[in-house]
Amino acid sequence: MSLGVVVAGALIPLPAFAADAITLPEPSGMLLLGIGVAGVWLGRRFSRGKGSD
Repeated sequence: MSLGVVVAGALIPLPAFAADAITLPEPSGMLLLGIGVAGVWLGRRFSRGKGSD
């Protein structure tokens, strides 16, 4: 009986502590965001440099 109480007492607080965890974005998502930002920056830079035809 006491072993069951100890196990239950050890497992009950886990979801409460898991809510405080910091979630990190995936590296692939950050890479895609960086490529998108770089593409917008390059596109704006090269479109400004063109003269009128």
